[in-house]
Amino acid sequence: MSYELFVEVTRNGTVESRHFGAAVVCDFKGDVVDRWGDIESLIFPRSALKPLLAIHLVESGASDRYALNNAELSLACSSHQGEQMHQNLVASWLNRLGLTEEHLACGAVLPEHTESAHQLLAAGQAGCRLHHNCSGKHTGFLTTALYLELPLDNYHQLEHPLQQLSLDILSDLADIDLEQYPMGVDGCGLPAPTMPLIQLARATARFANPVDLSDDRAQAIYRLHEAITNEPLYIAGHGTMVSELNEVTRGSVLAKTGAEGILTAALPERGLGIALKISDGSARARSVALLAILDYLGALSDEEKNKLQAHISPTIENSRGLVVGEIRPAASWLPGLDRERVL
Repeated sequence: MSYELFVEVTRNGTVESRHFGAAVVCDFKGDVVDRWGDIESLIFPRSALKPLLAIHLVESGASDRYALNNAELSLACSSHQGEQMHQNLVASWLNRLGLTEEHLACGAVLPEHTESAHQLLAAGQAGCRLHHNCSGKHTGFLTTALYLELPLDNYHQLEHPLQQLSLDILSDLADIDLEQYPMGVDGCGLPAPTMPLIQLARATARFANPVDLSDDRAQAIYRLHEAITNEPLYIAGHGTMVSELNEVTRGSVLAKTGAEGILTAALPERGLGIALKISDGSARARSVALLAILDYLGALSDEEKNKLQAHISPTIENSRGLVVGEIRPAASWLPGLDRERVL
């Protein structure tokens, strides 16, 4: 497997660590626009699939039946931090369905949002299923199951009709039969399909511009675009690159993280999809790499780059709060990249 040097981590100007990866940009017709590294090897897209998995929630009619708003649909696509706003919305959504957190198949965890976790522990409370970063996705699955009158028990199992429906939608978008590829189990208990990185980019591009899909599927995707654009904080949370990128670009870029160094971005106005994988699974490198690709493609204005500077070239601080290094795109990587903007 061939990876390219994407990101360098420095300390006092000297490179201390390097992160390698692969990435590909496709258009909605499936053609490759740009590529770096091995884009044919199998990867687990993990949570990068969540916006695609939310399609059935809208396409089935469940969203209209239960009058889901933008925040709830954005939450269905999310890997949220478990902030109070996320917890409250999951709880109220479940309550409206006549369900409780016990119906969620994901496990009980502390919030990923540090302040929220500290507040919870200080109050003598433990983590719960509402805090799980996938609780919005699971509530979306339960909503669709209720509407289609499918069993709620074991809705997370691969054999359940709801998971088979999800695989059909993913296969349609990626233009492959996912059942012919290895299948794992995700951190939240749902099936974790594999696919080549290039197929993830193609699926993301078709999510960006679904003109070649059925009208019902296209309209469901446009509805999700609207929700994520208008409620970006519900797809991740305060201070995250994904929420801030989606908010700053006002929907011209719709990004989504996946575990183990996966990151995707749909560019609706240009009909492009970007998928990248950091080889060592590093979360700190993927955002820097994606923003460098977006800059290389001319997808970010100077104003947008100014607002996103903390994510474009993050600084490294020691325990005293002193800046001692940075995380930056590798000097040898993207030709023509405006490195003055990222250094």
